[in-house]
Amino acid sequence: MKRIFLLLLALVLLGPAALGEEDDDPPYDWRADWEAWGYDQYAEVQDDTLIIFEGVTALSQASHSTWDPISREFVKTKPKFLENGPRFEDMMFGDHPPHQVSLPSTLRYMGWESFYCLHFNAFTLPEQLEVLEAGAFEFCFFDVLRIESTLPAQELLNSFYDCTVVTYEVPEDHPLYQAIDGVLFSKDGKTLLAYPGGRTDEHYDVPAGVEHIWPYAFGTDYLKTISLPIGLKTIGSGAFATCGRLQSIAVPLTVTEIGDYAFWRCVSLELVSLPDGLTINKDINPRHVQYYTDDFIYRGDNGDTLSSGH
Repeated sequence: MKRIFLLLLALVLLGPAALGEEDDDPPYDWRADWEAWGYDQYAEVQDDTLIIFEGVTALSQASHSTWDPISREFVKTKPKFLENGPRFEDMMFGDHPPHQVSLPSTLRYMGWESFYCLHFNAFTLPEQLEVLEAGAFEFCFFDVLRIESTLPAQELLNSFYDCTVVTYEVPEDHPLYQAIDGVLFSKDGKTLLAYPGGRTDEHYDVPAGVEHIWPYAFGTDYLKTISLPIGLKTIGSGAFATCGRLQSIAVPLTVTEIGDYAFWRCVSLELVSLPDGLTINKDINPRHVQYYTDDFIYRGDNGDTLSSGH
């Protein structure tokens, strides 16, 4: 009797696990939520692919203003598609969000955060898009981003401002853009538009013939050195901003203009060699001073040294 009592007591103390029962919560049934939210009328998931149905013309909420990271202000817009569409984020798919997406031929408008925190193995930005808001792909990751869209570069790149891209692809017959070794350029090769922030190389040679570096073209924690070609003329605002491991850079004699915030948050950068007579707005103020190393200096070819002043 005593043994039976002790056995029953042990079963009570051990609980459901001792009886072969699991106390884990049931898996999240995201498909049930989709039906409750009405998302099943817009899309479905098959295997590892999110399929957005034909007939959908807009994703996310249409807005009348959008954030422009270059001017650092909200810019008023007049979207052509005022109806709101679905918005897709990683958490809404439970533990296994899709890594592929199939967009409909009817899609014309993509609003802010149309996709949020999703990892795409490959994504094609289609040609038929007419409006692409800034931040349409907030915090997304792209192994391969294929650009078929013919939207202007600023509108195109603003939509990926907070994203990570490993490789850009562009069709050979694209009228506006080309990809060289996974880096995005203008069709004529004179403007470097975007270096993929997810690329892990520690050095990059900007190709000969490049005359302009687009604002915020670089933004990677991997590059330590960048070689700029003779013939380069302008470096856009924030061109190397957030390149956290960049250590030094020599600006060619042919450069005549460097935009503001060109080296913002380059926390490892210690030396920028400049052409004689060219200066940089160092953007030093109490709000930004922590984003520069204490010994960050700008040194021109004439031997002058300009201290960062802190």
